[in-house]
Amino acid sequence: MAVNVERVGITVLGSGSRGNAVVIHTESEAILVDAGFSARELRKRMARFEIDETKVRAILVSHEHSDHVCGMRVCAKQLGIPIYANRGTAEVLRSRDDKLGNLTIFAPGSPFGVGGFTVEPFTIPHDAYDPVAFVVKMGTVKLGIATDLGHVNSLVSHQLRACDALVVESNHDIGMLRNSDRKWSLKQRIIGRHGHLSNEDGLELLRKVLHGRTQAVIMAHASGECNEYSLVERGVKQCLAELEREDIVMHVATQDDGAPTVWVSHAV
Repeated sequence: MAVNVERVGITVLGSGSRGNAVVIHTESEAILVDAGFSARELRKRMARFEIDETKVRAILVSHEHSDHVCGMRVCAKQLGIPIYANRGTAEVLRSRDDKLGNLTIFAPGSPFGVGGFTVEPFTIPHDAYDPVAFVVKMGTVKLGIATDLGHVNSLVSHQLRACDALVVESNHDIGMLRNSDRKWSLKQRIIGRHGHLSNEDGLELLRKVLHGRTQAVIMAHASGECNEYSLVERGVKQCLAELEREDIVMHVATQDDGAPTVWVSHAV
């Protein structure tokens, strides 16, 4: 007889160029992936989603850009929890903030435990010092979070394949970016192989990694200037229809409101 493991929730508190944070949680514990809002705003958003902040066990840092770490130190101090980062990212963070104190260091490619969660960090192509994405497991449930990457290589595809739920990037509409008033150098950085995924890139990622067990997809890090949430939503719906996977729950995370909590479980 199949038995469902404990449900695991994934809540995007907000995502975009002005701040990013995701909570992975069960009824008894949680971890915060990135902390790109002020500590006050992070706690306010967790309360809005009815996430008990006392259950948060750690903050995981994907990379050092301010839209992923600006509330990290204060939030960790207020909640009394550790910060996890890889060595390269930790060195950059310490060089910027002498009050940061000790960080718990992880190595990309080496799984580690936080409470009942198993975290598998892996290297991604992005213009940061040593950026990573995360696969987080609880029992047989597998979640993938990759919100800042310039292209999808074989490692990214391998790691994100067969997740029960995904949070992946859909940063810009290529036409809107090219026609924007942004400097040429910035446009080149964004569309480069260490920049950000376009809407079409995000759809191609989905085509590569969606699996029969995939229950939910959340598209994230949409640009406020060079994208529209409706474009992202329409593209994903069409993609899921083409794949005959309209059963998959789909959300587009916004900067101010995040995305509704998605609960997933996996039968064994």
